[in-house]
Amino acid sequence: MSQLLEATQSECQVQRTLQRIEGMFQEHESLGRYASQLKISVHESTILLDGTLPSAKLRQQLVPAIRQAGVLWRIDNHVAVEATSSVARAS
Repeated sequence: MSQLLEATQSECQVQRTLQRIEGMFQEHESLGRYASQLKISVHESTILLDGTLPSAKLRQQLVPAIRQAGVLWRIDNHVAVEATSSVARAS
C-alpha cells in the first residue's frame, strides 16, 4: 500500500511540474509560440527538453523561464537551434 501511495504522490508531483511548465509557455509570449516544437518529459526527477527553437536567444531563455515557473528539478536541455537557410551574399 505504501508503494502505491508513493507512486501516486510522485505522479502528482510530475503532473504539477508539467502544469507549471505549460503555464510558463502560456505566459511567455516568445517561447509560447514554439511550445509545439518542444518535447518535455520527466525521467527520475529530471526534466528532459528536446526539440528545436529558431534562435540561440530563445534556447537560452528556456531554462530560466522554467525556473521562474517554480520548477526546481534538474533540467537537461537538449533543444537544438534551427539552422538558418539564409546565405550571406557578397556584393
